[in-house]
Amino acid sequence: MALPHSLMLALSPTFACRRAPSRLIRDRYYTAARHISSSAALGSPPSSLAGTAPFHTAYVLLHTHDPPAVYPARSKSPTWRHLTLAARQWGSTVNFAWSPDLRVHPQYKGLGEEGAVALSSIPEIYTASVFSIAHRHGRLEIPEVSGQNYQEVSENIQRLVSSSVAVDEGKLDKRLHLFVCTHGSRDCRCGEGGGEVARALRRELQKRGIGAKDVVLGEVAHVGGHKYAANVLVYPYGEWLGTVQEFDVPIILDEILDWHARYQARVSQSGRPSEEMPPLCPPFWRGRMGLDKEEQLALFQRAA
Repeated sequence: MALPHSLMLALSPTFACRRAPSRLIRDRYYTAARHISSSAALGSPPSSLAGTAPFHTAYVLLHTHDPPAVYPARSKSPTWRHLTLAARQWGSTVNFAWSPDLRVHPQYKGLGEEGAVALSSIPEIYTASVFSIAHRHGRLEIPEVSGQNYQEVSENIQRLVSSSVAVDEGKLDKRLHLFVCTHGSRDCRCGEGGGEVARALRRELQKRGIGAKDVVLGEVAHVGGHKYAANVLVYPYGEWLGTVQEFDVPIILDEILDWHARYQARVSQSGRPSEEMPPLCPPFWRGRMGLDKEEQLALFQRAA
């Protein structure tokens, strides 16, 4: 006898992912009718998502040749582990990312698989992106991150975040970056729902004639919060969105582009980044880089 779908979800989300249609799975977590606007004047309903983004002062992404669809459930990369432990001491998060529009290291094409590094004549090495509270309006690229220089890389990023070193504006990539968690082997909700949202974003950007010179679309590994899938991370601002569905994409992209334009306008007027911008897409807003849970909730309430 088949189990009711609601019971399948309660017992095991993963089991439900394998057996149920995608629309039914996601109805457990999302609601269709939602107010989107980021405008404080229009107001926004209470959100169960605000305050769920993990605190981080910087987000470091190791670029891979392959998308998260082929990532193992849990990384065994020595370089990722060492850099994560070093960066965690001062509030940075390290993850893997893939995008056809991000530079990858030409020599190493693996994922730090257990045993593979030792057997390979090519060391585990990545090109990386860094987004931080010290440069909210751009991305810094690190040409090489490896098991040999991870400590130096971590110390350099820490000095950057603490504002003890100046940011070279000429080296900043000021494009908008959208990253969707599509790490299906970690949780099928991310692989299925995240995959649908990533493909929908790609189609919508193409339909609008928006290319990589303005918006970079990528996919990332586990970000925390499977139940909030699909998760969309908007950088360089560090806005985290959750429970995004495929049919939300056109209006959410409208909001992201409008928010991005208003942010850039404030920077042009004031000469510095504005940290008091209202939350992006309040019903989907999980939080913001540089803010802890209480600060995220406080910002959300001020904008409501």
